[in-house]
Amino acid sequence: MATASRKTGDIELGRRIAARRGELGMSRKDLAEVTGLSYPHIAQIETGYRLPSAKHQPMLSKVLGMSLDELFGVTDDLPVEPLRMSAPPTRTAPRRRGATMDEAVELATQEIEALPVSVRLEALAQVQLRVMQGVTTDQARRLT
Repeated sequence: MATASRKTGDIELGRRIAARRGELGMSRKDLAEVTGLSYPHIAQIETGYRLPSAKHQPMLSKVLGMSLDELFGVTDDLPVEPLRMSAPPTRTAPRRRGATMDEAVELATQEIEALPVSVRLEALAQVQLRVMQGVTTDQARRLT
């Protein structure tokens, strides 16, 4: 018996994409054709079942005529300080500034794999969303 897959997307992101697509008079099929993504993929993004991959985010942004900030709902009222978890995570390696990409990926992987299996995909989706919000915030700061 197949089990229902968990939502790992962002419903607000999906609503923004669907609303903008509608403003442009595009169907999901139209958006799928223009972006090269499948219709089911677009439907899953719009309904919050999955996030667009980092590879597809700039393309969606461009096709929809939205900045990544607009696409991800990044606002100027985001906290400047990083959000703190109520209990500090257990780390297998010391955290240091200037870690190489491989070290950062390894540490993030270890942390996510330490979570219960039932929440790993949600954690990964949240990490991706926060990283993209941070990137767009950094880009916006550079432009001002």
